[in-house]
Amino acid sequence: MKLARGENEIGRMSSEASIQAFFKLSPDLLCIRTPEGYFLELNDLWTETFGWTLEELKSRPWMEFIHPNDFAFTDEIERQCHAAPLNSAPFLYKNRFCAKDGSYRWLSWRVTPYEGGLSYGMAKDVTTNHWQGSGEYRTAVQEAVKLRDQAIAASSVGIVIADAQLPDMPLIYVNPAFERIAGYSAAEVLGYNCRFLQGEKTDQAELEKLRIAIQEGTHCTVTLLNYRKDGTPFWNELTISPIYDQNDRLTHFVGIQSDISDRVRAEKALRVEQRKSEKLLLNVLPQSIVEQLKKVEGSLARQFDEATILFADIVGFTPLSAQLQPLEVIVFLNQIFSRFDDLVEKYGVEKIKTIGDAYMLAGGLPVPREDHADAIAQIALEMQDSIAPLREETQRDFQIRIGINTGAVVAGVIGQKKFIYDLWGDAVNVASRMEALGEAGKIQVSQQTYEQLKDKFYFEKRGAIAVKGKGEMTTYWLLGKKE
Repeated sequence: MKLARGENEIGRMSSEASIQAFFKLSPDLLCIRTPEGYFLELNDLWTETFGWTLEELKSRPWMEFIHPNDFAFTDEIERQCHAAPLNSAPFLYKNRFCAKDGSYRWLSWRVTPYEGGLSYGMAKDVTTNHWQGSGEYRTAVQEAVKLRDQAIAASSVGIVIADAQLPDMPLIYVNPAFERIAGYSAAEVLGYNCRFLQGEKTDQAELEKLRIAIQEGTHCTVTLLNYRKDGTPFWNELTISPIYDQNDRLTHFVGIQSDISDRVRAEKALRVEQRKSEKLLLNVLPQSIVEQLKKVEGSLARQFDEATILFADIVGFTPLSAQLQPLEVIVFLNQIFSRFDDLVEKYGVEKIKTIGDAYMLAGGLPVPREDHADAIAQIALEMQDSIAPLREETQRDFQIRIGINTGAVVAGVIGQKKFIYDLWGDAVNVASRMEALGEAGKIQVSQQTYEQLKDKFYFEKRGAIAVKGKGEMTTYWLLGKKE
C-alpha cells in the first residue's frame, strides 16, 4: 500500500509537470476553470494578448471579463458545462473578452464539461477573422471603395493607372480631372501609353529620369512640358508610384498629374525680376559685396591695408550749369561719367559714387590687387584723354581736375536701407584734398602714390603744399606712362 501511494504521488507530479510544459509551449490561450467561476491556471499568452497579469485574471470571476452583450449565452453554455455527462464533447462558442485598455477581442472557445471539479479551456484570438468575415466588415469595405471612387472622381489632380504587365504599359484608368487637364476623353486614351501628351519641346532629361524610374519600378516626380488634345502646351508635374502584388511582382503604375502652368509662369516671372533686381544691385554695389549681403544682415565693412583712391571734379561746372537747363545738365554729366564708367569696367576697379559733378573710384577693393595704383594712374590719364572729344562735340570749354592718394581704408556697406558701398579713413580725405588743391586739366598725386608709381610713370614734382589737417605735403603731377 505504501508503494502504491508513492507511485500515485509520482504520477500526479508528472501529470502536473506535463500540464505546465504544455501551457508554456501552446500557441493558444489555455486555462483551467473552477466550478466557482474563477481561473485556476492560465498560460502567459493571456497577459501578452490582453495586458492583464495572471494574478489579476485569477482574482476576479472570469465572467466579469465577458462583453455584456455576450454574457447571457456564455452563462447558458456554462450551465451546460456543469450539467453535461462525463466524457461529453467539448463545447464550442465565441465571445468577446475585455483587455486591460478597455478594448475587446473576439475569442473562439473550446471548453470541456466540468469533471473532478475542473474544466479545461482553449481559446484562439480570432478578432481579425471575425471582423473581416462579418457582414458589417463587408459593408464597410463596400462603403470605403465607394468613398475612394468618389474621392478619385472628385480630385482636382489627374489620376491615371497603367498596366505594367502589358506591352507598352497602356492606360487602364483615367479620372475626370485628367480628361479636363489633357482635353482627351477616357475613350480616346484607354489602351494607349500616355506618351501622346509629349511633344518636341518636352524636356529629354526629365523624360530619361521617368524612363529609369519605370525600368527600376520606383517612385519618381518629374516636370514635363506636355500638350493637350488641341495642341496647347501645359506644364505637367507627374508623380508615378509602382504597385506590387503579394508575390512582389510589379503590376501597375499609378500616376498623379497636376497642371502647374500658372506656378511655372510665376516662377519664371519671379526669376526675371530677381535677375533685374540683382543687375540693379550690381550697378550700385560690387558683386562680392552683393554676395555677402545675401548671407549677412546689417553692416558689412572691412579694413584694407592699401588701396588707391581717385577723385575727379569738373572745373567750372557751377557757372556752366547756370547756362543750361536742368535736363541739359543731367545729359552733360551723363556723357562725361559714362566715359568714366567704361574705364572703370575696362580696368576692373570700383566706382564708389558720384557727388554732384565729382566722381570717386578706387582700386584694390573690395577684391585686393597688387597693381591698384598702376590701374588708377592709367585710368586718370585716360579720363583726361576721354573728355577731349566731348569738348569738341559739345562746344563747351571745360576741364577736369583729378587727385590720387594711396593708403589704408575701411570699405563696406552700413545701414539697412538704400545701401551704398563707401570708403572711410585718412587716405580718403587726402585723396579728396589732392583733387581740391589740384589744377584744371592736371592729375595731382600724393607722395605715397608717387612712391608706388615712380618707376612706371612720368611725374613732375610740384613741391610742398599746405593741406588742411595734414600740414605741408609734397605732391606730384602725373604726366604719363613710361614705355
